[in-house]
Amino acid sequence: MSEEIKAQVMESVIGCLKLNDEQKQVLSGTTNLAKDFNLDSLDFVDLIMSLEERFSLEISDEDAQKLETVDDICRYIASKSSDA
Repeated sequence: MSEEIKAQVMESVIGCLKLNDEQKQVLSGTTNLAKDFNLDSLDFVDLIMSLEERFSLEISDEDAQKLETVDDICRYIASKSSDA
C-alpha cells in the first residue's frame, strides 16, 4: 500500500470527521472509523464522496459498506488505481 495513498486518506478522514488533536493521535490504519469515532451514516457518505473526488473513482454502495478502517480504504483505492 502506498504511503502517498495512506497520507491522502488520513487527510480526508481528518477533514471530513473534523477530528480534534487527541483523535488525530489515535487515528491509525487499524482504527475502526464507525466504532472509534462514532461515525454516523451522513459522515460516512461525506467521507466516501470526498474520497471519490480526491482519487477520481466511484465507490459502489456495496464496496463502501466493507470499508471500516483506513487500511481497508487504502487497499481498496490501491486496487482500483491498479485496475485503471
